[in-house]
Amino acid sequence: MVVLIVLLGAALIYVLERFIYKKYWNRGLDIRVNFEGSSAFEGETGELVEVLENRNFLPLPFVHAKFRIGSGLVFENRENVSTSDQNYKNDIFSVLFYQKITRRLPFRCASRGYYEITDADIVSSDLFYNQHMVTSIDQHTVFYVYPGRVNTARLEQPLKKIIGEMTMRSFLYPDPFEFRGIRGYTLNDPMNTINWKASARAGELMVNLYDSTTSRRIVIFLNLEDETVVRHPTLQEESIRIAATLCARLLQQGYPVTIKANGVDFTQEFSYEAISANGAAQLQEIYRMLSRLDLTRISPDLTPHITEELENPDMRTAAYVLVSSSMKEEIQDAIARISEEATALWVLPLYRNMDTHIGSVGSTEVVRWEVEGHA
Repeated sequence: MVVLIVLLGAALIYVLERFIYKKYWNRGLDIRVNFEGSSAFEGETGELVEVLENRNFLPLPFVHAKFRIGSGLVFENRENVSTSDQNYKNDIFSVLFYQKITRRLPFRCASRGYYEITDADIVSSDLFYNQHMVTSIDQHTVFYVYPGRVNTARLEQPLKKIIGEMTMRSFLYPDPFEFRGIRGYTLNDPMNTINWKASARAGELMVNLYDSTTSRRIVIFLNLEDETVVRHPTLQEESIRIAATLCARLLQQGYPVTIKANGVDFTQEFSYEAISANGAAQLQEIYRMLSRLDLTRISPDLTPHITEELENPDMRTAAYVLVSSSMKEEIQDAIARISEEATALWVLPLYRNMDTHIGSVGSTEVVRWEVEGHA
């Protein structure tokens, strides 16, 4: 009789335990996965903070916390990480009632990108490990890995040249509405600059002087289109690094910069991006745009966006930099037309074993930028 009562009691406890855990196991159970900070540069390190909290009277002896993140982040501790197209993290916890556990997961930013965690799964069981229970908890955490910085010393002289020509051109096209003063007439002055009232008072011909208020801006064209069906992501990544470094350098020197890129955005279906920045404070927006470029999708032709600059009234006082490993004829023709009206520089990232097949590109200066690897 006693044995029967014990067995019935054990059965009742077993049934009650299953019922209680099935109904209440995830009440007050939460997981939060957040990045420490919002961004880092390629090659730098970061940290992911994983917090599991059980605000419940039920202990959970066995908890699997699972989430996925892009494979461009390399975790220092590879335990419980499987990697294919993404990193699949599977951490094991044992959490008591009303307990919070925090883990910090250092990682290295191996490649540029936009990294997002949208959900995390929790798998647990009851005390007897007889039933498995699963829940999914939404996450809202984003991390940007900015393009790595490159040494632009080899572009020192070409940049000085195009900036100097841009500055000179700005004084060749003065603004007639920005009056600066009056001076004596010379044979090189146009007749429409003569100030007849001032000439009458002075007894000699006097002319008006005007300042140039035309915007001196530098436009960077980032072309990520492949010239053939063969893809060269290494050259494209280097092109992105060059463009990012140039933007940072020029903005820090006080030049307004516009960057135009034909990559496809990770988060949306944009196939063309353009951002203008007037100061270093806006550089982060450029970095973020470049971080989101998805090289797995085909980039459209950038040529129309280059030639549209020909209709810009300020183009003659601007400087243009093309970063492109593609040397197709349409690109050559477009930058040649730009160089007829303005100053232009072409930075050409190529492998050492790749030939440069560029014909006539007007007065555009071409700088070959060699990249490690081979075609």
